[in-house]
Amino acid sequence: MTEPVSPHALLWRSLLARRRDLALASALFTTHQLGEALVPVIVGTTVGTAVRHGTPGTLAFQLALLATDFLVLSMSYRFGARASARAKQHTEHRLRMALTARVLRPDGGIGLPPGDLLSRASADTNRVGAFAGTVASTVAATVVLLGSVLLLLRISVGLAALVVVGTACLLAAQNGLSRTLRRAGTTEQAHQARATELAENLVRGLRVLKGIGAERAVAEDYVRVSQDAVRAARRAARAEATLLAAGALATGLYLTATVALGGRLALDGRLSLGQLIAALGLAAFVIGPMRVVSTSRAAHARALASATRVHAVLTAPAAVTESKGAQFPSLEGPLGIEFREVELPGGIRAQWHAPAGKLTGLLCEDPAVADALVRLLARESDPAHGRILVDGTDLTTLPLNTLRATVLVSPHEAALLPGTVAENLAALTEDGPALAEAARASFADQVVAATPRGGDTSVGDRGELLSGGQRQRVALGRSLAARPPVLVLHEPTTAVDTVTEDTIAERVREARAGRTTLVVTNSPAWLGRCDQVVRVPGPENSSTSEWPKSVAVTAGSAPAHPNTPRTTTR
Repeated sequence: MTEPVSPHALLWRSLLARRRDLALASALFTTHQLGEALVPVIVGTTVGTAVRHGTPGTLAFQLALLATDFLVLSMSYRFGARASARAKQHTEHRLRMALTARVLRPDGGIGLPPGDLLSRASADTNRVGAFAGTVASTVAATVVLLGSVLLLLRISVGLAALVVVGTACLLAAQNGLSRTLRRAGTTEQAHQARATELAENLVRGLRVLKGIGAERAVAEDYVRVSQDAVRAARRAARAEATLLAAGALATGLYLTATVALGGRLALDGRLSLGQLIAALGLAAFVIGPMRVVSTSRAAHARALASATRVHAVLTAPAAVTESKGAQFPSLEGPLGIEFREVELPGGIRAQWHAPAGKLTGLLCEDPAVADALVRLLARESDPAHGRILVDGTDLTTLPLNTLRATVLVSPHEAALLPGTVAENLAALTEDGPALAEAARASFADQVVAATPRGGDTSVGDRGELLSGGQRQRVALGRSLAARPPVLVLHEPTTAVDTVTEDTIAERVREARAGRTTLVVTNSPAWLGRCDQVVRVPGPENSSTSEWPKSVAVTAGSAPAHPNTPRTTTR
């Protein structure tokens, strides 16, 4: 799916992709609506014929014609609804796949939180798909309105003119109110995305929150965000209700005027009984199509608001750019990592060197700085200033597939893949000795021993069937088994007890001997085993007169630092 130039283009391009289904649904819905429009006409003709000079044969013919009309309109709606549902579902699916491709594109990267992306891939694509289903109904309603006007012209020019004027006034009122609804819909979706994002973060960090006693604070924060989402939803609902109320008022006034005019014409003798029944039946029938036309403006406003949010992701600038020109240095020996004046959050510019084949600890005083460091090393984003060098080669000039096979980053929130414990451990390699060494070093072998079915135990979605400590050990074992030239670990053991953590740190040091390893942590167990510790100051410690530098110290003089609160899980 090529990137559309605007939200309008995205919306209509999505509909045109299912034009066959929409055309079929529109034709069948039109047949259904025309069949319904003919019902009062056939009834009026039947009554008029019976009153004037009806015969059993004529009456039977009229009744058979009415039955045929009902059969046609029933079958048309049945198959039209199927085509409309196909258009809706496929439109949603196409947009979801486009979002997925954009988020997972190697040279892309989206800075939005997972909860926000989930909202755009579910609620927003659903609204665009729902509008696809509305289009066919709107086309049918428009055709039927025109057909009803033509039928009324044969009965009374005044009644036909009243339908035209009433529809024009209705559309004019709806067009003005739909702008307000679009703004309210955009705000509503943004607040819902924020609530979804916060809920996801709370669930994922529930153990840690309980461990530090922060449940009440985060619960109050979630209540506040939820209330904001509710208020935004109410404003959107009020805007939509106003739009629908205006439509109902306009159609009510139209029907009243039609009945008054039809009654006057009948009293004056300009309409027969059969014509009066047909005219009033048509006038009452077209209220439905008029409402469909009026509600389509609300559906379009909401769909356009959602298309704007989807469009923002599809056209977002790439966080990183793919490079194919540079050659990676030789992998025969260990690789060193160097930061040269790399800009970090809070105005910090880091400058330090991680020696090749050594274990280097990165002690970040600010968690945001630690997250930024990990994202830069994983090339989820590129530095705004400065350079990151791998064995003397700029990180941003290396092909992404080569880089990610060389520098493996294991984030703090490492997600496990659906499958078993053994499958997750072997996700990056099938080397038996490497797997055995990695399982022992990370204590993942104890996870295998403790689970009911050993290595065949299912980890569930993202590892939900395992405890926090078990997930961390399996994720660490998976990274160690790959034996990458450079391994970056971000707080790899915050969910295990201190005794186990101390043993894991020692075993990882032994397993990674001769290979470059960076550990972003403030755990004394890890920092005490590093060949070098680099302290990265927080923004509050930065100087405005000169660029603050990272401070490197040796393993023997590793800086004392209080351990972060952690949840102990065996």
